[in-house]
Amino acid sequence: GVFPVLHCMQEIPCNPCMTCCPKDLIGTLGHPIMGLPEFHGECVGCEKCVAVCPGLAVTLVDFRKSGETALVTVPFELGEWHLESGSEVTVTGWEGSVLGRAVITGWKKAAGFPYTTLLKLETPADIACRVAGVRIQEPEDIAPLSEPLEVPLPDDAIVCRCERVSAGDIRRHLRSGVRDMNHLKAITRAGFGACGGKTCTSLIERICREEGIPAGEVTAFTDRPLFAETELGWFKGADDE
Repeated sequence: GVFPVLHCMQEIPCNPCMTCCPKDLIGTLGHPIMGLPEFHGECVGCEKCVAVCPGLAVTLVDFRKSGETALVTVPFELGEWHLESGSEVTVTGWEGSVLGRAVITGWKKAAGFPYTTLLKLETPADIACRVAGVRIQEPEDIAPLSEPLEVPLPDDAIVCRCERVSAGDIRRHLRSGVRDMNHLKAITRAGFGACGGKTCTSLIERICREEGIPAGEVTAFTDRPLFAETELGWFKGADDE
């Protein structure tokens, strides 16, 4: 037959799969909203629950055409340019473990959900009910870089939004020999704003790295006190007699 598989493992207030089913075949275990969803009855294969789930946690398994393979409908939101009908893809379980290979037999846009594609996969029957997604990149393609990659900030990028100080202003003074951020603050006003340097500090440190300045040569900003000092008595919730 055909039926949905609910790969939903968290008790959260979410029930669109229940409200969209035209035959009211999806309910909950326990709490009417927080309970995990469960399916009972004869599914008509409308795929509405697959399309509507915000967590992409519902698939539709169809055994009606063959006993050795199944047609699995998987929600997919990574763009159709990755897909090629007849090609093989790696399929994974809900936790990301590799289950095997499947053949893409087709896809279509989910009605009412323009960014969701319903991907049709022909999978071996023994793994069909565990398929929750596909892998479009191999692990070696997404391995982390050995060193972080930082693109230099352009000179016209704003570093201090409070005082409108650009990266070029900061860079020019660093190249002239300034290494004390308090000195830099005095001549550019970077860090003088209401935020107290919370935004620009990390960006100035980044520009220092781009300029090849060792961190040990840079004197950090002196931390500013509270913007408005307030006596603790104002917070105790009672007036003095």
